[in-house]
Amino acid sequence: MEKYAEIARSQEFKKFKRAKLVFIWPIVILFLLYYLTLPLLAGYARPLMSSFITGHITFGYLYGVLCYLVAWILAYLYVRKARKFDEQARAIIDPYIRKKGA
Repeated sequence: MEKYAEIARSQEFKKFKRAKLVFIWPIVILFLLYYLTLPLLAGYARPLMSSFITGHITFGYLYGVLCYLVAWILAYLYVRKARKFDEQARAIIDPYIRKKGA
């Protein structure tokens, strides 16, 4: 347990944790804002949501389908960035593991 506390106190870990939070929270907020505007628009902007974009496709249907696309894009961005976070975490932990008695 001493090693964990030592790692948690290190400046490298604090920078790592800060960078991770700076990346994750905007993604979460962006998704929630995009996702929660669908029911708000459906309830309060009916003329907009029922307006036809092309053929029989309304803005509401298009927005709903785009919710899935946005979720997949954000998930892809997170997975790419998570790989870099894993490498950084490994680089922070490795010196502590290599010390005798670890």
